[in-house]
Amino acid sequence: MTDWPRAILHLDMDAFFVNVHILDHPEDGGIPLVVGGRPEFRGVVASASYEARQLGIRSANV
Repeated sequence: MTDWPRAILHLDMDAFFVNVHILDHPEDGGIPLVVGGRPEFRGVVASASYEARQLGIRSANV
């Protein structure tokens, strides 16, 4: 085993909430999904699936 002085871990948290939803609802996998505020109010996208990103939807962090 190599003795590493430090490690860098990169996590894509922009899709985290969407993927948690897909774990509970696998039938929603493969379709564009967005997690954000209520649709009748202006809000911020908290999480977007990779399918939604292909349509140009991004979270507030990107």
